[in-house]
Amino acid sequence: MNILNKRNRGFTMIEILIVLAILAGIVVSLTKSVGSGRDAALAQQTRIDMDGRIRTAIVAKVSATRVMPTKSAITAAYLGLDTLNDPYRQTYEFEVNSNIITVKPNGKGKAKAAGVNDIIIDLSPYLPF
Repeated sequence: MNILNKRNRGFTMIEILIVLAILAGIVVSLTKSVGSGRDAALAQQTRIDMDGRIRTAIVAKVSATRVMPTKSAITAAYLGLDTLNDPYRQTYEFEVNSNIITVKPNGKGKAKAAGVNDIIIDLSPYLPF
């Protein structure tokens, strides 16, 4: 019996390692794409949440008083009571220009890096002038 002519049934260790390396690469790429998708969804949800909460609170206040609030009044009323923290634990600051209020994430935190941008609120329909 010749050992060289004997046919082995099965896989070699190299073949198994190559298949495992390919599977590991696929799992890593899927994990990264799922993680980035979650981050994008969290940023979008944060934007929608913060936009809705801030816009509703400010518009309700302006509709009730019919007066354009100052930056310090908005900061005291809304930032002081609720701290307006998003899931990234980032606070926001307010900028008042004529009939427009801009809400900006403070600093360069995770929210800004994730794409949570400024919220612009036009109050002209709610003011008497």
